[in-house]
Amino acid sequence: MRRSPFALFLRRLYLAASDLHPGVLAGLLVVHMAASYAALALAGEPDLTPPTAFLYWYATTASTVGYGDLSPKGPAGRLVTILFVMPGAIALFTAGIARVFAGLSGRWRRRRMGLGRYSMMRGHTVLVGFDAERTPRMIAEILADAPGAEIVLVATQPLDGDATTHRFVHAGALTSADDLARAGIDRAARVVVYAPSDAETLAATLAVTAANAAGHVVCFLRDRYAARLLSVHCPQVEVVVTPAAELVVKALNDPGASRLIAQLASHTDEGATLYATTARTVETFDAAAARLRAAGAVLVATCAAGGASPVFDPAATVASGDRLFYIARGRISA
Repeated sequence: MRRSPFALFLRRLYLAASDLHPGVLAGLLVVHMAASYAALALAGEPDLTPPTAFLYWYATTASTVGYGDLSPKGPAGRLVTILFVMPGAIALFTAGIARVFAGLSGRWRRRRMGLGRYSMMRGHTVLVGFDAERTPRMIAEILADAPGAEIVLVATQPLDGDATTHRFVHAGALTSADDLARAGIDRAARVVVYAPSDAETLAATLAVTAANAAGHVVCFLRDRYAARLLSVHCPQVEVVVTPAAELVVKALNDPGASRLIAQLASHTDEGATLYATTARTVETFDAAAARLRAAGAVLVATCAAGGASPVFDPAATVASGDRLFYIARGRISA
């Protein structure tokens, strides 16, 4: 049986009212306030009919604060207040408060389950993939270098969404465009892809670069052939490969070198750390090194703007836009 448009409208109105829809509540509030104002005017309550006085009295009545400085004086006005104004105003106020708290509670539950949306964030860091041991260390390193940095973690595992160090997005897959969009991947300044396997890392990195062409993307791979393949197809991505064999030989030939390299890579260990900044002027390598030395840093390498391979060349000329790699106890501005 086909229902009439009026019946469908009434059904939609009933469903919206049963769900405490904000539009329905606002409409009922306007209607009840107008009816209350008209009833008080007919009951002869001159103290309550000025608009500002009525709004003030209605708000204190609805919230049950009841300061008592304004109140109906006549029997008719008091009956209108008892039988119509107070029940309706208090019910609407209670329903509105319940709706607000339900919305806040639902939003908190969604965020806790990783269903929140952070697409309006800008300039933040997104971590794609989760490793129980390394991901917390990466977050700690990021915050040690930039306290207060905004971090969004995208993972397929159900994790705790109450973490104070980062926000969490629960994804069906690390390549899901919708889930990456919820993490604000297109506006992120930095992205780290660290999936459980190289195949997932490759796929997730391609999904990230398809959505974000301006941010700095770094991914971790275990296989050198996979790293070479990604470097060919996505040259803008910085690929990090485990240098386990090189570190072992370096520690063998130069005792203590592995510990020094680990210290230079960490922001949480005491001592100096390796940083990078962008040159703003044209000068020689020695001149740039002298200026950094005056600031308490040691220049170790430079990289041409748009290049990917830092080099140590004291005879080189540093151009504006080049990257300067230096060792210091703290980050130095350009």
